[in-house]
Amino acid sequence: MKTQTAKAFKTISFVIFLLTIFFWAFFDTSKNIPLLAVINPFADDPYDAVGSFGVQLSFFAALLSLIRALRPYTTKEIPSNQLLLFLRGETVALLSIIVTLIADIVAMIRYPWMWMNSPAGWILAGLVGGLILLTTLISFQLYRIVVHLPFSFANRSWRRLILFPMSIMILVVYPADSLESISGGIFTALAGMIILFISTWALATTIFPQNETEFEDVFDDFASIYREIKSRMKFISRLENITKVNWLHAFFGWLNPRKHRWNFILLVAVMIGGLLMLVETMNEGVSSDMNMVLLLLGVFVGIESMGILLGYILFSSFLGIFRKE
Repeated sequence: MKTQTAKAFKTISFVIFLLTIFFWAFFDTSKNIPLLAVINPFADDPYDAVGSFGVQLSFFAALLSLIRALRPYTTKEIPSNQLLLFLRGETVALLSIIVTLIADIVAMIRYPWMWMNSPAGWILAGLVGGLILLTTLISFQLYRIVVHLPFSFANRSWRRLILFPMSIMILVVYPADSLESISGGIFTALAGMIILFISTWALATTIFPQNETEFEDVFDDFASIYREIKSRMKFISRLENITKVNWLHAFFGWLNPRKHRWNFILLVAVMIGGLLMLVETMNEGVSSDMNMVLLLLGVFVGIESMGILLGYILFSSFLGIFRKE
């Protein structure tokens, strides 16, 4: 198995991870700082949903690649099969940012009166333009690394690429009055979520065809890190004996995604949806209408769960998240 030295990949993984932090900061700032929020044309769905899931997908993919770049391997080099997963993760992170920024530009073109007559609007446009430039430069640096690697993409298919312009066209013509009803608002948020995942998947799998190969998954990545920590902290071996409880093993066995594909993912989806609802409640305040609270909880948990499930269906194999036992 061919291997590649890890220094360049550690550097680019750290840079892309920082980019996702900047991207998250931009998304949060443009929505929550009053100066920008009042003139922000992409603060409403479907554009806001594209950004919300774009932030999550880019952060997850960049963090996964960072872990894979920094984790210890048996040699000082990254095996080729893991290197391919690393590059796919970095590509997904960059593409999800690019898709989101394109959606933001579409919103700004559709609703120019919201921002063009305000100094804050040009600040917002400058932030979008700066992020586009920064993402392009980093993408070019990643390309300079990939172009010299011995990967073959002979079975690349270009047909699914049509999904990207089709998705953007939906954003161009999407009816603004859909947000006037609760059902329309929910459907619009789902549309934005689907556009983000489908567009990113179509672009990423065109760049890196999804070939079946053996790989080490997230559990293997963390196991490698754990073994390294354990070798340096001898007391951990003694602590391991405390965890050897039958019910604990049975519980985590039920959640093991290598054996039961959906149990763990469903639990994560519900927990993240509830967490986002909590954050939104802290920002907006708690409504005195319990029915409204329950409705918002259901919407947040439901849409977030569907987004995580769709993302997992599309990217679990492509990113090598979990392998079969």
